[in-house]
Amino acid sequence: MGNILIAEDDADTRYVLKAALESGRHACAAAASGAEALALAEALTFDAVVLDMVLGDADGLEILKKLKSEDPGLPVVILTGHANVQTAVKAMKLGALDYLIKPFGNEELLLIMEKAVKERRLKREFDALRSHVKRAQGAEPVFGPSKEIKNTAALARQVAATDLTVILSGPSGAGKEVWAREIHRLSSRAGSPFVALDCGALPENLVESELFGYERGAFTGADRRKPGLFEAAYGGTLFLDEIANLTPGTQAKLLRVLEERRIRHLGGKKDIPIDTRVIVAANRDLPACIKAEEFREDLYHRLNQFTLRVPSLAERKEDIPALAAFFLREAEKLVNKKIDSISDSAMAALAAYAWPGNVRELKNVIIRAALLSGGEILPVHLGLGGEPACPETPRAAAPESFDLKENLRLARSETERRLIRAALAETGGNKLKAAKLLSIDRKALYTKIKEYSLE
Repeated sequence: MGNILIAEDDADTRYVLKAALESGRHACAAAASGAEALALAEALTFDAVVLDMVLGDADGLEILKKLKSEDPGLPVVILTGHANVQTAVKAMKLGALDYLIKPFGNEELLLIMEKAVKERRLKREFDALRSHVKRAQGAEPVFGPSKEIKNTAALARQVAATDLTVILSGPSGAGKEVWAREIHRLSSRAGSPFVALDCGALPENLVESELFGYERGAFTGADRRKPGLFEAAYGGTLFLDEIANLTPGTQAKLLRVLEERRIRHLGGKKDIPIDTRVIVAANRDLPACIKAEEFREDLYHRLNQFTLRVPSLAERKEDIPALAAFFLREAEKLVNKKIDSISDSAMAALAAYAWPGNVRELKNVIIRAALLSGGEILPVHLGLGGEPACPETPRAAAPESFDLKENLRLARSETERRLIRAALAETGGNKLKAAKLLSIDRKALYTKIKEYSLE
């Protein structure tokens, strides 16, 4: 339900509007004047506004212009009398979503406000998706100079020029989603969304609703219509990771979608045409899953128009220096300090390691080493070969004070400050998530942030 602003100077009408909207489980804030409405809109975030065209202190059209100039996506529903329909039409041209002619029924009011709130939320979801896509479709990623990865890149360029469905195979952590994004970036669909779903990260009962969307009332908690990811990726690419985790029922529905290029919302009665390229990935061997009767053979053959194998990091160790340098630049932002270099001995240790976790493991090792390093990453900071990563031993001159307790207190404070800063950077400033990452409660984190002036 939505948070709605009512701007109406008549007290009785204001009361009726508030009671009707609250009966529909909307939260309401009421303003008796244009000035009060603008003040509330500036102080609070609303999903929609009910605006009377005749306010005691202002013209409703002027209030509408100001509201839309401050928040262009804010849905505004106009209240008008029989004689003011022309004014309502002017309001629609200025960006109003709809209008109600007095007197109106509660059912009509609730229907229009539900439409307004739904439009607002869909717009927010779309803006969030577009922002995510912009970040995801950045510069060309760093792959490295090895023959194996150059061959993979050449195949990716070839298949990107088509609309073939692609299976990405390879070990966990090898970077299959990076390659899915690269195929999308090189394709004619690059200007449209890239949407990813980890089929193993959601409960079985949520995967279908995420993929195909649902209608209001399709299941308990479905209080509004929600588009699926096939619709969110319209014109672009949908990447399904861990495809082998789909249930047999969802596999059957996915096969139908790929064959007919149409989806149907859960609880819906109409087919919706789609124009979405599908790329999938699996850590498990799909032919083996077919033999074990865990994956549909007909779906596999429909998906397998082209298979691209992503090599493990152990197969492409020539790429480690380029990848390590790339991850080091990212790590500097996370730990908020400058790292001069990775020493030759540390680079040799990286090259000698087996990398069971592949590129993902390399990235985490570099981030951890950057946190512990004093300026140059040494083998001791990497934590490879079964030894835990250790902070660099300072090579400074004798300390000003040999007071052990005082030096331990200062070292603890510096470590806390550095880890809190890194946790906040890792979570994008989300204090609740940062507290969980640091294994402390939120109140303790707030106290530390204030103590170290980290706001």
